[in-house]
Amino acid sequence: MGTSALPNAQPYFRPHRKSRMRLPVPVWALSIIGLILYIQFAIIPRFLSEPSQNELRLSRFQLDRLDAGLQRCADFNTPPLQYEFPVPSSRTNPRWNPKTGQNKTIVLRNATLFDGESFIDAVDIRFSKGAVISVSPTSTESLSLADIIDLEGKYVTPGLVDMHSHHLVDAWPHIRPSDDTNEMNPATGPLTPFVRALDSMKTSDLATAIIASGGITSSLILPGSANVMGGEGFLVKNAPLSGPNGEEVVEEILLEHGIPQNDRRRYMKMACGENPKRVYDHTRMGNAWVFRHHMERARELVEKQDSWCLSAAVARESGDRNAIEALMTSVNGEKVGLPEELELDSSTAILRGKIGVNIHCYEPEDFEDMLLHSKEFGFRIQAFHHALSAWKVPELIKESGE
Repeated sequence: MGTSALPNAQPYFRPHRKSRMRLPVPVWALSIIGLILYIQFAIIPRFLSEPSQNELRLSRFQLDRLDAGLQRCADFNTPPLQYEFPVPSSRTNPRWNPKTGQNKTIVLRNATLFDGESFIDAVDIRFSKGAVISVSPTSTESLSLADIIDLEGKYVTPGLVDMHSHHLVDAWPHIRPSDDTNEMNPATGPLTPFVRALDSMKTSDLATAIIASGGITSSLILPGSANVMGGEGFLVKNAPLSGPNGEEVVEEILLEHGIPQNDRRRYMKMACGENPKRVYDHTRMGNAWVFRHHMERARELVEKQDSWCLSAAVARESGDRNAIEALMTSVNGEKVGLPEELELDSSTAILRGKIGVNIHCYEPEDFEDMLLHSKEFGFRIQAFHHALSAWKVPELIKESGE
């Protein structure tokens, strides 16, 4: 239908809108907007992520502990110090001091030397600052700055070393208050690898001078044989009051006095068979079980330590803060960090080859059992002591490779 059919209809026209003019945004408004955006996206996130002083201290503390743990990891894998042999003539004696030590060269002239293998006639042996510096054919040379002692052919030998002694820990004359040889206590039982002969030594022991007079210049002082694991032993020079102040100080009679602590050798005293069997009323089966159970705990700790050391080395190298925090932060009240137990320190050191194992042993089955244990847990036996029946099984001992 067209529009003409609707007489009242009006034609429709769209009203025309007036165009609006866009005014430019003032500069000051842009500046405010820019400032707001800068604060929101640059300043505030930085402020929120900036660690506090306490957080920085905590981070530094964790990093220091991590580094200390990594140093312990390095110590775990450092083999015991190896001494040069034959001994170089240029060596020095770390125990020497200018106050009580030898200050003048001494020459033992015209001696007959037995060096442990053969006899050597007519030699001069020269000492300086507590060390042998030369052995040479006897001469008539006059040495104005040396004390010359003419032995007229008398015998000279190296000092003897007693590899199993209890003097200093069981001082003479023997009385109960001064006997600290065995740690026998129901609280600790037959496994005391964590005790040390060092903590029982008495430099006032009168036996030391008598022992030295027989030519025994050095002794390995061991705990007694009441326990399956008796504790760590220490090598001493039988020369008390030898320090610069002439005092009764245990550190100054140690053979390795003057050598850094971490470079000193360590020795473990163990026993099998009759002695711990009698003291603790165990059978040999019982002795073997308590030892194997203890060493399994030590082996598990070694595995945990090795795992931590690897993870810590990776975290330190990458600088991964979250990984470092996870390695060093306590969880549920439990200590986190390098896994260590003071009770197992000596036992884990045995498994790592850091301690020489010395065993007081008796019967053939005792030797065989201890060799089986050494293979099971991977440690090396350094020596059997008091080996009453070793003559019955020499091939077993030799074939063990120990």
